Amino acid sequence: MNDVTVTVSGRAGNTPALHTGKGKEYAMLRVGSTRRFMNEDGDWTDGPTLWFSVKTWRTAAVNLARSVRKGDPVVVTGRLEVEQWETAEGVQRSTLVIQATGVGVDATRGKVEYSRVVHHEALAPAPRDADGLPVDPFGVGAPEVPEHEDDEAGVGQRELVTA
Repeated sequence: MNDVTVTVSGRAGNTPALHTGKGKEYAMLRVGSTRRFMNEDGDWTDGPTLWFSVKTWRTAAVNLARSVRKGDPVVVTGRLEVEQWETAEGVQRSTLVIQATGVGVDATRGKVEYSRVVHHEALAPAPRDADGLPVDPFGVGAPEVPEHEDDEAGVGQRELVTA
């Protein structure tokens, strides 16, 4: 495959918001990257700021919207793609967009704390018995499982392990 993969380091130009497109959630982020260099006089100088549009989809979009705020230093990696559309006047337009495969707050610019997000709606409800009580996953209090005479290795035995 001939994907163009890019990595951009810069600052978030906006706080991303969730949108819906093609039946899926997505978030857009603008990232400004300003190159610093030493001029002829030996002084550090800012070059022009390059602006990039970054798009994430589904869970990544939700995480991005919850994690990044305008002004945060970020590092973005993703596929560089062309988005095309037609204006209301019928004019064809296009822009380059980074379809992000990774977005992170830049830890070289400050302290970063990570916390994993558990999406509870994806978890199945705990199994219940005929009386509506939760089923014990460890089998404590369950009827004894009969041993087989040829089961010397203890295969099929229940054991509660606490760690």
